[in-house]
Amino acid sequence: MTRIGFVAAFLLIGTAAASAALPPYWHRGAEIDAITDSGDVARRVEKHGPIDAIEHIGNDHYQVGGGGCTLDVFIVDDASAEPMPGPRKFKLQIGKLVCK
Repeated sequence: MTRIGFVAAFLLIGTAAASAALPPYWHRGAEIDAITDSGDVARRVEKHGPIDAIEHIGNDHYQVGGGGCTLDVFIVDDASAEPMPGPRKFKLQIGKLVCK
């Protein structure tokens, strides 16, 4: 009976570990890479000048600046991605461009 308890505990621990996300440092890097690789972000900001900065404003919220303009970019879950263990699947939601 004790052996069954240990096996069940081991299986539960393995399940929790398999659904773990990336550490915040690595995940934030993936988010910034997605922003810099986005052609839509580049087209909107670079009309006014090159991208000068990408600032992390809050949870899933970045602000891209360039040429005196700022563009809000939000990280949203990719609902079309199949749920699997590993890094979070996300898409970019691009806000309004605000120029001074």
